[in-house]
Amino acid sequence: MFYNLSFYSLLVTQLATNLAFSFYTMAITYYVYTLTNSVFFSSLITFISVGSKILSGLSISIITEKIKVKNLLLFNAVFQILCMIILLISINNNVNMIIVYIIIMFLSFSNGIFTPLKSRILKENLDSNEMAKGLSLITSLDQILLFSGWILGAWIISLIGNNNLLLLSLILLSLAFIAIINIKIKNEKEELQGKNPIITIMNSFSVLKGIPVIRVLIIIECLEVLMGSIWIGSVTLKFVQVHLKHDVTWWGYVNASYYLGTILGAFIVIKYAEFFNKRPIQKITIFMFIYGILLILYSFNIIDVIALVLVVLIGPVLQIKDIIQETYFINKINEKDMIKITGLKNSLVQLSFLFSILLVGYITEYIAIQYIYTISGVLTCLIAIMFSRYMYTKNINLEKSDIKT
Repeated sequence: MFYNLSFYSLLVTQLATNLAFSFYTMAITYYVYTLTNSVFFSSLITFISVGSKILSGLSISIITEKIKVKNLLLFNAVFQILCMIILLISINNNVNMIIVYIIIMFLSFSNGIFTPLKSRILKENLDSNEMAKGLSLITSLDQILLFSGWILGAWIISLIGNNNLLLLSLILLSLAFIAIINIKIKNEKEELQGKNPIITIMNSFSVLKGIPVIRVLIIIECLEVLMGSIWIGSVTLKFVQVHLKHDVTWWGYVNASYYLGTILGAFIVIKYAEFFNKRPIQKITIFMFIYGILLILYSFNIIDVIALVLVVLIGPVLQIKDIIQETYFINKINEKDMIKITGLKNSLVQLSFLFSILLVGYITEYIAIQYIYTISGVLTCLIAIMFSRYMYTKNINLEKSDIKT
């Protein structure tokens, strides 16, 4: 596989930025928890981060009307570096926790801006036939680094302290900035939708009316995320301890198995990209249904080794579905609408995740932990069936769903 300099620069930017934010999240969580000894104040980091990403996704179309896209990429990278420097200084001087939370908000907001821009860069630099391979390469390396990052991050904190982990994050963000310089993207402002920011945001919703399949896929993704917090640490830990009757060691095995599966899934798409490019909507539905079945089996199983096998299988099934879905999403949407639609999708997905944490956390207090996975599996299967029926009733030609743009 050979790609242009822009793609490899984007790859370095993505990997360096995500690893930086992985280290930063661990360091700042450790700092807040050590200082306050409070799970609540530590959890605020997640809620502030998600809330800020929701705002950045909604406002990206407004921002790109004011600032040229390439300039925004560079400015955003510089802004992240400055925020990280201020955060380091603040922590070293034990400033008020409110200031730390404000810096976290700005960092998360700027991080949320990158994803819509990334989709636009991929759209401009890869043709539709190479999109699945390109996304899979980014995803596989990203997952490997994130998996390693969580292990290395904890080791670095114990060895040299959380401040040095933040310093390492700063170095990685600086590397990302250097890579961004080599990214080629049309340096132009988005078409002005109106002077009123609310009208600009609402225009993103109106664009979706003309792309029914994309609209339905976004709704499905939000519903999946609403049930997706079954894989967050606190839920998987309770499942391992209560249902599988194992200690925290097996919790690590489950997480490692899931990451292993997602990495495997990305490599499968790279190997068989041509196969996955055909009839993408049908494959999205099939893999969604398989994922639901695996969840149901996982919920009823009480044998630890089989649980790990099921998680390893869940990883690639979910990853392949997500890559096919993202590939279809980027190929289907016009270049001029890419940033605003991707920003809107990310906001809705993050909002769903926020509700998901609260919803699943509340439900687990009242029903056995394994039934959370059962409910999620059943609902996933129902969504897959309903989506398939929707495509059939709308008489959408699945063979021609792989749009070449």
